[in-house]
Amino acid sequence: MDSFQETLDYLYGLEHFGISLGLENIVELCAAVANPQDSLRIVHVAGSNGKGSSIAFLRELLRRHGLSVGVYSSPHLRHFSERITIDDTPISEAEIVALTRELRPVVERIPRIVTFFDFTTCMALLYFARQRPDIVLLETGLGGRLDATNVVPKPLLTMITNVAIEHEEFLGSTLLAVAAEKAGILKPGVPLVSGVRNEKIRNLLAGRQRELGASASFLGRDFRVRRQGDGSFSYYGSEHSFTGLETAMRGRHQHDNAALALRAFEILAHEGLFELDPRKVAAALREVSWPGRLQQVASRPDIYLDGAHNPHGVRALVPELRRLKGERRLILLLGAMKDKRIREMAVQLGPLADEVIVTRAQLDRSCNPRSLALEIQNYCSQVMITESVSEAFALARHRAQAADLIFLTGSLYCVGEAFEVLDLPVNRPAA
Repeated sequence: MDSFQETLDYLYGLEHFGISLGLENIVELCAAVANPQDSLRIVHVAGSNGKGSSIAFLRELLRRHGLSVGVYSSPHLRHFSERITIDDTPISEAEIVALTRELRPVVERIPRIVTFFDFTTCMALLYFARQRPDIVLLETGLGGRLDATNVVPKPLLTMITNVAIEHEEFLGSTLLAVAAEKAGILKPGVPLVSGVRNEKIRNLLAGRQRELGASASFLGRDFRVRRQGDGSFSYYGSEHSFTGLETAMRGRHQHDNAALALRAFEILAHEGLFELDPRKVAAALREVSWPGRLQQVASRPDIYLDGAHNPHGVRALVPELRRLKGERRLILLLGAMKDKRIREMAVQLGPLADEVIVTRAQLDRSCNPRSLALEIQNYCSQVMITESVSEAFALARHRAQAADLIFLTGSLYCVGEAFEVLDLPVNRPAA
């Protein structure tokens, strides 16, 4: 396996095995390469929504204070290498090839199906252990307790951004069941930062932390956000307060994500990893971007992409979409995965749209556009069906006037394909 394309073909071939939760594979993979996770300083991040944005804010805060920061996140939008970065520089193609060549014989000795996420998680940990960033921000793939990232024995800090019903066949059909799965990342003596506001879930997480002899900080209880009329906000933490903060990322929910990052940042500073400089905080938050989150990518007509992919995420999106629309005509492009609560998303988005074009990402997990159309047509009378993101954009541009708004949402995988269709730039790996 010498070429990068052959390597990608092998890696993506592992995706055919689907989702298989459990730690046996990742434990065996990591043990075969001297347990790279044990040498890393890690912040472990779980949650139903907001993980990527919270990580982006924390990454920039840490970098502004002189730390090198590794990030492992998913899914990627255009390039596999986006999943594994250090200081915003993606892993190189050569490193991906070399690490795959090194790990593949280990996989072939394991008498179980090793999934794509098992493999890439081990690849990321091994890469970080050899490159030695000061800190690694590690995003869970699904849930927490049985997620491959939970091979980490004792992170510096855990973060659970929020909890919503998702992936019911794996995580359970109630909020408390989902919360219990995400709480599986909690470790003895390791602080928790969380944006959860539901009292029952807070109690569950706080109780688990007490059992583990660790602290819990909750947004709205232990640290707070106050929004101003001009779009700025203030942060009030247990040790520091910052006023007049702004973010380049659109949406009031991004203030909450920034607050989670700020509280995590406070805790890490308290641990002596760096000396907090209040002058650098506001500048860091202003500079943060995270592709595919309320992102404008074209004008006349305005085209926006957003990765809201479950009812909880759509609920946060709707006020911003309403503001963006104003008096304009909205052409909504909608795709989703078939394991999502489509009806709950449709009931929120449909009434805002003048026209809906349903579509799909080119994945087996994608919801059939005809099934999606059956749901959304109850809330918008003008619904058209396409079989690809490319076809959806071609149709939308044909139908749109210069003053209209074209908005794609419902799936990060559709957003990723939109990046390809629209030829949008992202960080490319070195060869």
